[in-house]
Amino acid sequence: MQTLLTEPIEVQPPPAISDPFLPSDYSGMLIHVVRERAATFGRGSGLDMGVGSGVLLGALGLLGVERLWGVDIDPAAIRAAEALLRSMGLLDQTRLLQGSLWEPVGDERFDIVVANLPHFATTVPPDPAHSPYWSVGGVDGRRQLDPFLAGLAAHLRDDGVAFITHSTFVGFDATQEVLAMHGLAARVALSTTVLLHPAKAAFLMPAVRAKSADAGISRIGPYEFSEVVILEIRRV
Repeated sequence: MQTLLTEPIEVQPPPAISDPFLPSDYSGMLIHVVRERAATFGRGSGLDMGVGSGVLLGALGLLGVERLWGVDIDPAAIRAAEALLRSMGLLDQTRLLQGSLWEPVGDERFDIVVANLPHFATTVPPDPAHSPYWSVGGVDGRRQLDPFLAGLAAHLRDDGVAFITHSTFVGFDATQEVLAMHGLAARVALSTTVLLHPAKAAFLMPAVRAKSADAGISRIGPYEFSEVVILEIRRV
């Protein structure tokens, strides 16, 4: 006979987590694609642009990429990534550089580049629990994305590949146009829909929200969802 519970269950609150570089669902999507596509790229050198916690570099290291490079404008991110990669035994093969986008890497070229750049359309940090740089992509979400794309071709080996996160509302056509000017093209390697957290959604720029019905943001009752893709970028 099945026993029915008649008393309320006492639920303990989860422990508070204080981690300004806690990886997001976007990072998990990117790691999934990199693992799935691991047979299609070289293992000589890899770069994570906007290294944050260091998990993407850690994933590349576990896949056998020999030389790991990470760039971030936030010195706290460099320290966080250093601690993670040291704990994984990967620090000796890693270079972590503080600076803005491509400037710190000079003329270096890579077999694989990964990037989960801030591209939420806001000029205000949307979550005080995260790094102040987290998700701040400017008025249209492309403040970091466009210069990253414009410099990518110069830093990819001839058979190199980049995998990046990309919210639909920042404009897939605009991304393809920037890439085409530099001899690159993107295809969608993974597509899904994620919850747009209400605390974050409150900071979405009005001009982006005004066209949201055609830009990958949908509403169900009080909840909003965003279409997110992982792009695979290669030379044409």
